[in-house]
Amino acid sequence: MTEFFPEFANDPRKYEWNADVYSIHEHYIEKGGKVWVVEFGANIVGFGCLRQVNFNTAEIKRVRINHQHRGKGLGKSIIKKMENYCTSSNISRVLVDTDDRLEMAKSLYSGMGYVVYRTETEVKDGREYTDHYYEKTLHHA
Repeated sequence: MTEFFPEFANDPRKYEWNADVYSIHEHYIEKGGKVWVVEFGANIVGFGCLRQVNFNTAEIKRVRINHQHRGKGLGKSIIKKMENYCTSSNISRVLVDTDDRLEMAKSLYSGMGYVVYRTETEVKDGREYTDHYYEKTLHHA
């Protein structure tokens, strides 16, 4: 959050807005979701979460790669693993959203076949933020 939204770094609302990150087990694992972690040596350098929305739809959340490890295909690798999991679980629709400022994420999702189906703009503290909502249909073998 500090990297992409520095204006909220010291805002106490960041805990409310990011409650799932501070309690991954409660928000994902206990609800049947999955978490993928990327390690480099003894360090966690990336992760991504997946939660099932309904019987055939899942949502990718919180794909994060440490800035020193970006551009190495780690984000794409996590998403491919999520898609493989979805395919093996008969989940055919995958959703993901990202903010307008996250150009790398938007490029990643578009490059992997995700298509924008909705955009929403909101104003927080006088600043405008646009979210892009993507979807992809997975084909089962």
